Amino acid sequence: MTLAEGLEEYYRANAGRILRPNDLSEESKELFRRHDICHVIFGLDTSLADETMADARTLLSCDVGLGRYAGYLRTSPEARAIFKELGYGNAVLATLKAVPRILAAIGESRRMRKRWPWSPPNAYLGRTLADLRGEFGIRVM
Repeated sequence: MTLAEGLEEYYRANAGRILRPNDLSEESKELFRRHDICHVIFGLDTSLADETMADARTLLSCDVGLGRYAGYLRTSPEARAIFKELGYGNAVLATLKAVPRILAAIGESRRMRKRWPWSPPNAYLGRTLADLRGEFGIRVM
């Protein structure tokens, strides 16, 4: 399966639960597209536990950095709405519950050959997930 096919399957499997980037504000399109690609490349679903891991893997295994990622979250109206709906207390609780998985993700990020690009080239969409994961040393946890 290619990254594009995986992304399309992710959108089909989550129809009615998540929005596609083109249905979002201009400030949010690229953030959510890149976040959705992280779900696919790291093999994560949209449960609260895996949403927490998508953020953790993004910060640990991508080249975006905390400052840039936090900036995206602060400027995205849809991201702010999600955190408001979820509640910051629930977000903190989900993060605390995920600590064992986050620790494992730290180990995975250290063994990766290189960081996943937060802005992957369009050519990656045509490559298989197995090939991309092999190149970057990504293991689905």
